[in-house]
Amino acid sequence: MSRLSPRDLSLPRFALRRDEAAASVAVSPSKFDEWVAAGRMPKGRKIDGVVLWDTGEVRDYWERMRDGVQADNPFDRIVA
Repeated sequence: MSRLSPRDLSLPRFALRRDEAAASVAVSPSKFDEWVAAGRMPKGRKIDGVVLWDTGEVRDYWERMRDGVQADNPFDRIVA
């Protein structure tokens, strides 16, 4: 990854690469991959050959995992 200037680092980040997303929750990229596969972290989105993670989604998933809240179940809102 290229070296970022202090100005670049101060800009708001809306998307992260895999290693950055992993670092944002203080785990290795391989552990982050495990969490993604288990549904504990969101899947990245491939855009023009680059996979990016939305910073807001990573934070939301982290807060749910931190607080022991299970992932959102789409059937919870269905009335039978």
